[in-house]
Amino acid sequence: MLVFQRLKLNNMNQRNWILKYSIEWVIAFTSVIVLLPLLMLIALIIKLQDGGDIFYISNRLGHKGKTFKFFKFRGMVKDAKPIVTDDLKFITVKNDSRVTPFGKILRLGFDELAQLINVLKGDMCLIGPRPNLLWEKDLYDERESKRLNVLPGITGLSQVLDGRTLHVRDNYEIDVRYVENSNLWTDIKILIFTLPYSFGMKKLPQKYFKKYMEGIPCQRTKDDLAGKIKKDLNKENVYL
Repeated sequence: MLVFQRLKLNNMNQRNWILKYSIEWVIAFTSVIVLLPLLMLIALIIKLQDGGDIFYISNRLGHKGKTFKFFKFRGMVKDAKPIVTDDLKFITVKNDSRVTPFGKILRLGFDELAQLINVLKGDMCLIGPRPNLLWEKDLYDERESKRLNVLPGITGLSQVLDGRTLHVRDNYEIDVRYVENSNLWTDIKILIFTLPYSFGMKKLPQKYFKKYMEGIPCQRTKDDLAGKIKKDLNKENVYL
C-alpha cells in the first residue's frame, strides 16, 4: 500500500508530496536491483564473520506513531549497548570494541542500505526524520510530535547536521523544522551532503542549512530525560 497517498506536508501541496514519494519509491526499487550483488555480499560476509543474524531488527516509530520493523545490516557484536552522555548526546567511541571488523566499514553508511526494504514496504522514505525508538514517543511535547506527521527516512536533516553531537531536544527541533519547511530543494541538498558526511566531512553541510540551525543548541531546561533515556536504553538491545 502506498502510504504517501494519505500524507500531507505543510509547505508541499498534495501533488508534490505524492511525486516526492513516488520518485523515492522508484529510486529505492531501482537501487535494490542495481545493488543486489553488493547487498548479497554484505549479507554473506556478516554471516561468515560470526554466524549471527544478518540484520539488526528493532521496532521503531513510523508515520502517526505506527510501529514497524526497522532493518539494518548488523555491524556490532550481539547485545551491544549504546553509550549516552548525561547531556543526552549519543556518542560513537573511537575504536569501539562493540563494532565488528566488518562493521567498521558498514558504519560508513552501508548498514543503512538494508532500510531500502523499509522504503519498498512503505514504512520509510529516502529522506525524512530518522525513526525513533518506541519509548521516545513519551518524551515528545506537542511540537516535537509533529515529526511523526511524515514518513521517517533513511537519511535526514539532523543526520547531515551531525545530530549525534546534539542534545536530543535539538534533534527533535531540527526534525520539526524540516517537517514545517520541507521542499524538493532541501531534500536534494540533504541527499547530496549525506555521502560526504558519511566520510567525515561533518561541518560542510551546516552553512547550507543555516535557517534550520538558528537557536541550536536550544537553551532548554533539562528535565528527567537523561535518567529516563538511560533507564530505557538498559532495557533493550539498541543499535543506533
